Amino acid sequence: MRRKPDVDIGPGRAATSSVIQALLAELSENELKQVAVAVIRENRSRLQKAQELFEEVSRLDAAGSRDEHLGHLGHLGHLGHLGHLGHDYWIAMLNLHAQHLIVSLVIERLGFVPEVDGQRPVLN
Repeated sequence: MRRKPDVDIGPGRAATSSVIQALLAELSENELKQVAVAVIRENRSRLQKAQELFEEVSRLDAAGSRDEHLGHLGHLGHLGHLGHLGHDYWIAMLNLHAQHLIVSLVIERLGFVPEVDGQRPVLN
């Protein structure tokens, strides 16, 4: 049975990336590969959700809708008055970028991008 990682995760104790790195250090290469596949799948899911919300916000904005569904998204442009859809998009983007950090740290630790769902990684 794996022991609890020796990481203090209390408020103000350690940066998120340090905690993630400490957790990853406890894993075997096979376990790390499984985690990499899982976080890549999660990243794809979050990307899809953010894209769908963006398309809906864009569609409503193009139609001139200024109801409670849209929101002002700061640097992303004026999209109407503060509303639920804009808020949901903003949260989706925050979650997506947080997931990017996790994917980056896992892949860095693993040393390569694994095949996911039969797809080889596309590297630029």
